[in-house]
Amino acid sequence: MITIVVPSYNRASLIPATLKSLQFQFNKNYEIIVVDDGSTDNTEDVVLPFLNDYTRYIKKENAERAAARNFGANLARGRYVNFFDSDDLALPNHTNEAAAMIGRNDDPIWFHLAFEWITPNGELIRQINHFKGHTLNKQIASGNLLSCNGVFIRRDIFLQNQFNEDRVLSASEDYELWLRLSARHPLNYSNTITSQIVDHDMRSVRTINGNKLIDRIERFVKYAGQDPEIMRFYGSDLRYIRMDAWSYVALHLADHPEWKLNSLRFFFRSLGESCRLLATKRFYAIIKNWLLKW
Repeated sequence: MITIVVPSYNRASLIPATLKSLQFQFNKNYEIIVVDDGSTDNTEDVVLPFLNDYTRYIKKENAERAAARNFGANLARGRYVNFFDSDDLALPNHTNEAAAMIGRNDDPIWFHLAFEWITPNGELIRQINHFKGHTLNKQIASGNLLSCNGVFIRRDIFLQNQFNEDRVLSASEDYELWLRLSARHPLNYSNTITSQIVDHDMRSVRTINGNKLIDRIERFVKYAGQDPEIMRFYGSDLRYIRMDAWSYVALHLADHPEWKLNSLRFFFRSLGESCRLLATKRFYAIIKNWLLKW
C-alpha cells in the first residue's frame, strides 16, 4: 500500500536509527526505498544490514534531495508514497495511522500526519498536532506547517506533480510542492503523532549560507508566484506566503552579525507584504536575534 522513500546524503551516523524505526511498524503493508544521493561516507556499509525483501538500497550520483525523492518515487510499487528524512525517526504507528487515514477518507489524494520535535537525547521539544478545520489547504499559506515525514501522496498524482529539482531551491522544494498540490487537491490530516524530527547540530538549517539562503527563498517566491493554480487558489493570500518567506530569511540572517543589515532589509520586505507579521512568534524571534546575537 505504501512506499517510504528515504533520500540520504552523508548520514551514515544517523540513518541506521531511521531505518530501525521504519522497520519496526505495526502495519507491515509497505516497502522502503533508500536513495543514496551520492554519499561520500560509508552510508552503503551501514545500510546493508537493514536490506531485506521490503527494503531496497539504490545509489545514484548527487543531484540533491528533490531529485533523490523523485527517483525513489519512480521506482515505488506502493499506491502511496511517503518521503522520510534519513535523520528522523518513525513511531511504530506511522504506517498504521496512514492506512487508517486512507480508509477513513476514501482513498485521499494526499494527507498529513502529525509530528513532534525532540532533542538527540529523546527529550520532547514541541508537538505539532493542533491543526483545526476540515483541511489544511488555506492554513499552509502562513508557512510550511508540514513535516515531509508526515506527508503521504497517492503515487499516480505525485508522478504528475513531482519535486522541483532546481538545486538552488533545495530545502524549500518541499513547501513549493505542498503549495502546488494544495492549490489542486484537498489536504486531509490527522493530529495523531507518528514521527519525530531530531533537532541535531547537523541539520541544514544550522549551516545556512546567507547568499544561498537569499537565492533559495527568492527562487521559491518566483516559482510559487508563477504557478497559475497557486495564484488562482490563494489569490490575495499570496502576500502571506511572501511575508513568511521574507521573514524566514530575516530570522536566519539575524543569527549572524555579518548579515544583520541584510536581515533588516528582509524584515521590512516581509512587513511590506503584511502587517500581520507583527502578531507572529517569528517577529519576536527576529528581534531577539538582532539584540542578542552579535
